[in-house]
Amino acid sequence: MKSIGDAMKVLGSMAKGQADFDAGAAQTAAAAIARHSAKTPALFEARETDPKSEAKPAIWADFADFTAKADALESAALEISETLTTPDELVPSVQRLGQACKACHSLYRE
Repeated sequence: MKSIGDAMKVLGSMAKGQADFDAGAAQTAAAAIARHSAKTPALFEARETDPKSEAKPAIWADFADFTAKADALESAALEISETLTTPDELVPSVQRLGQACKACHSLYRE
């Protein structure tokens, strides 16, 4: 999850104008999000028992929905990694990824 957050920071800093737009770096960050989100369901197959975990029990109550949300993030990130080429596409792309992250976090993360 940290890797997804780090990749989102790369995109976010460009979207906020804190870093210059770099299509290659943006595509690489989106590809990293896709790669890591594809692995997310496997990370939660076993019920989390670490008290420091931010995972809610709802993950295991509706694992199919949790997996679908991870798949949706993967699909969005993969598409963005293949199509993002201009600064004008950046903000809508970051918003799309943010919405996919929030869809999962709002239900499944403390």
